[in-house]
Amino acid sequence: MSREAVGSQGAEWLRLRVAARGLPYRLRLHSRVVSTQDLVARAARNSTSEGLVVIADEQTAGRGRLGRSWVAPAGTSVMFSVLWRPTAPDPTLALAAGLAVAEGIEAATGLTISLKWPNDCLVGGRKVAGLLVETVGVPGSPSAGVAVGVGCNVAWAGIPKAERPGPNATALDLEGWDGMPAKLLLELLERLEARYRQWLATGFEGLLDHWVQRLSWMGREVELHLPDRVVQGRLLGVRTDGRLQLEVGDQVMLVAAGDLGGSGGGSLRLRDGHLDDPGPAI
Repeated sequence: MSREAVGSQGAEWLRLRVAARGLPYRLRLHSRVVSTQDLVARAARNSTSEGLVVIADEQTAGRGRLGRSWVAPAGTSVMFSVLWRPTAPDPTLALAAGLAVAEGIEAATGLTISLKWPNDCLVGGRKVAGLLVETVGVPGSPSAGVAVGVGCNVAWAGIPKAERPGPNATALDLEGWDGMPAKLLLELLERLEARYRQWLATGFEGLLDHWVQRLSWMGREVELHLPDRVVQGRLLGVRTDGRLQLEVGDQVMLVAAGDLGGSGGGSLRLRDGHLDDPGPAI
């Protein structure tokens, strides 16, 4: 029997609730795709308007940050991508999206969700969801846009232990939540819309306090993995431009990109792989 995280009944329920809440989305549900990010990027290049949401019960070549691929058994995760068309995207948009996802998971499940810079969502220090935000199309043209990809582990209890997320990751059902994935999706989409509009109005500065309140390991010693080295220091926070502040010795280090707190999402069944025409991640 096939496994579905959302399914056709859940998708119909979601469409009705999205319309009832006045959310500006157009939903497309697929049982199996190569990548929801690829489908949204293709739609963006074809001048599709903002608000397209592509949802999949299974991805065969989903991808995450830092050139990784994301592989998850069918029906175990809520996976979707949203098309936004801001006039001037910047790296803080990914942080705004991460905040929205944390808030959406918390609203749907009652679990306490923290953020690992730049945009991983954690439960009890273990990764439960991640994001990839990619620019697509030609800047300044009608095709220019941003694909916001979200993946959240929801139903791993029925998967053999050897195939489950490792000790650095978890899933909502493993944390005691047995709710309806479509309801989780609704909360995620509503929070994404709200935080996106706030980001357009105020920039990341208007979201910074809310974001820092959820920052994991604030004030603690952490490891930051850079392409050429590993840096240890005390986490001081995040700036309005999205850069991480790390106290290393008697200096403050500002970091625009890196992997914080160890191997990060490696146990979320991420593996190195070829990327099919990805835009630059922001």
